[in-house]
Amino acid sequence: MPNIRSVPRFVPTLTEVVQPGQPHTVTAIDPEWLAQQVMETVKPKLEQQLRASLQVLIEQQMRSTAPKLQRDMEDAIRVAVAHTLARIVKTKK
Repeated sequence: MPNIRSVPRFVPTLTEVVQPGQPHTVTAIDPEWLAQQVMETVKPKLEQQLRASLQVLIEQQMRSTAPKLQRDMEDAIRVAVAHTLARIVKTKK
């Protein structure tokens, strides 16, 4: 008859995978330091994308606003010219 051994009451369980040949060490990471490292890494690309996005938004705003600004300026010039001509005519009488 085979020898049947009893199973221990508490059996350790594997809770994480460790690759062979790689030492497993747990180090404390400072969240502020990690945030700084990430920001330094992504900052140039982030600034480039921000500039490109802002440029597109500014150009869209200028295209939509330019005709109204031009009409307003033309109206202001017409009013100024009309007032000036009215003053000239008034002073010649």
